[in-house]
Amino acid sequence: MTKTLRCETVEELEAAIAEAGPDAMYRGQNEHFTHQDGSTSLVSSFSRSTCVPDLMIKWTHYAKRMLRRHVQGWEDRKDLATDQAILQHYGWRSFFLDATGDARVAAWFASHKFVPGRHGEMVEDCHEDPVVLISDLAEFIPAEGDGHLYLISKKACRSAGIGYVHLSEIATKEGSPRYVCQDAYMVGHLEPSGLPEAALLAHLVVPVAVLMSCADGLSTEDLFPEPDVDPVFSDLLAMPWVRVGPEDDSIPFFRRSLPLPEYKSHVRKHMPSTSAMYRSFWLGDLRDPADPERLTHILCGAGVYHGTSPKRTSLPLLTQILESCDGVVVEVDGLVYYGNRGKYVKGVIAKKVDRDVVAVCEIGVDHPGLQIQDIGVFQGWHFRFRSDGVWLREAHEDDCDCGSDEHDEKLKLLGRVEECLADGSIEHHSSGFYVERGVRRDSDRSLMREVQGARAGGQS
Repeated sequence: MTKTLRCETVEELEAAIAEAGPDAMYRGQNEHFTHQDGSTSLVSSFSRSTCVPDLMIKWTHYAKRMLRRHVQGWEDRKDLATDQAILQHYGWRSFFLDATGDARVAAWFASHKFVPGRHGEMVEDCHEDPVVLISDLAEFIPAEGDGHLYLISKKACRSAGIGYVHLSEIATKEGSPRYVCQDAYMVGHLEPSGLPEAALLAHLVVPVAVLMSCADGLSTEDLFPEPDVDPVFSDLLAMPWVRVGPEDDSIPFFRRSLPLPEYKSHVRKHMPSTSAMYRSFWLGDLRDPADPERLTHILCGAGVYHGTSPKRTSLPLLTQILESCDGVVVEVDGLVYYGNRGKYVKGVIAKKVDRDVVAVCEIGVDHPGLQIQDIGVFQGWHFRFRSDGVWLREAHEDDCDCGSDEHDEKLKLLGRVEECLADGSIEHHSSGFYVERGVRRDSDRSLMREVQGARAGGQS
């Protein structure tokens, strides 16, 4: 069993911490949990909550994007601890346990209770149209009674084959993300049973008042800095809002596309043009019926669009679809954010430029507030497809010359779509449309009425 010590004074607490020495990492909780056998239960957030695969994949996609954008020299080395650090610290879940190298930080968490909340506010988008924005506005309040500090042994973790990563490894080029402010470690990844008791040096039970003294004046803002300090948090707040509730002509309600707790409202009475309020739409529904271009639209969810897979060049089913149209559009129900505020990606198009040559490009959308503007195609790469469905890279004068491996990701996406066509999870729906099972086919009804009204007004 874990050694449990009660520390009634700051001096006793400091002595217990000092005894552990540099081998210790710290974790603070305001409640103590046990397994059925009475042993200490320290489990990952995934063990406490159910998995939502599409949302997990979406969070992972954006976490890697933000690491690439903000961390000097970061490379995707498939390191699960750093990949999941943003998920763990900004509102989702991971297979790891939070810890810190600073006992003051652990004391603060042990003496404060997280209280979730919901906040809705009617504001105007950049075009002065009314919307209601719903945020997860949470707070940390002083706890009561006793808090709990867990001293975790680095040596014991190594002996048990449990890793730990100091998140200073992913400090950002500018600013201070919250995991740096918290001197955070990720411990794991852990089995569902959690951290074995053998990895604990001690469990300290301490009155909240003593813990607050040990925390040395730390505040929520110190540990969860605002977006002007934390570039990762700033990026998360810049992502599109998505509509919730009825799709009638009443004032629309929106929530953040990646749910995350906020400790201060970041909603303004007049939202900037860089804040997109997304109502579900498919590009195929927005096209002018008189447009002669024959495109086939494949509608998928976040799991397929943002997933990971090896690059494949054998795409016989997509090649077969291309034989009867001018191009294939793969799009996700959402706006893909790349850090260019106000500008998003809606999907990828494989468009014929010759009988057996396609340009594979992203489709960009400007989306200030509620309005969809300036849909266009970015430069991409070209491929020649053979009769057996194999696609081969072909240099072309219109190729993008950025040199980024991002273009490989488009071919990987097409590979995932090919697999879904093969296993039937993406099915033919109607003329010009294939839809992944579980993905809505229709566009937002009120948005489509606006589009049709604008089209009719333009023709009169």
